[in-house]
Amino acid sequence: MLTQENNLTVISIPSAFKMVGIIAGTWALLVVLSSTLAYLPGHPDFSLFTTYLSDIGDTAGCGTLMAAPMRYLVVVLLVLRLLQLGAGRAFAVAALIIGLISTAGTVFMTAVPFSVSPAIHKSGIPLYFLGVVVLQTLIGIREWSLRNVPKILPVLCFLMVSVYFIFATLVILHEQGTVGRSTPVIWEWLAFFSSVAWVFAQSILLGGKEAAR
Repeated sequence: MLTQENNLTVISIPSAFKMVGIIAGTWALLVVLSSTLAYLPGHPDFSLFTTYLSDIGDTAGCGTLMAAPMRYLVVVLLVLRLLQLGAGRAFAVAALIIGLISTAGTVFMTAVPFSVSPAIHKSGIPLYFLGVVVLQTLIGIREWSLRNVPKILPVLCFLMVSVYFIFATLVILHEQGTVGRSTPVIWEWLAFFSSVAWVFAQSILLGGKEAAR
């Protein structure tokens, strides 16, 4: 990952992106797994169809707050990698700003659990989910136009947009009393798993010297 050039240490962006992406994706899976295991003894009725991620996020030792800066670092490295592939400066600035807004939403949600302060927790939801939808749409469109980016990557971006949009819509309908509390649950889990798959795919496929078509 490190190379010597004119007596200076140079960090390889593709290699750094691959390493950080794999670490971040693995960390996210371990955090949710450990939180779920901590949640189970007191909640034997746990189900992907009735238990929100935010429900198990209230358990002690949850590391989702630490995941927020890791995810933003992934976004930064992705933007730098796409700049190498011709994404353009305007795209980079927009992606970094939107990514920062989404990360701020994550901090609001995870630093203050729903059980502690529903109002503050809920204030982070639109920042995070709308940020993800806008950011993934922007990245997906830009990646689709780049010749050396595998087409599966923008497809995953658009898949994330769809899943997050459906989840956000169902949450709004729940708040209005149109659907039951458990209706959006599975979509929150799908949003999580699709985001982890996105991190692994982006970092692995773009973490080489050359990206395949």
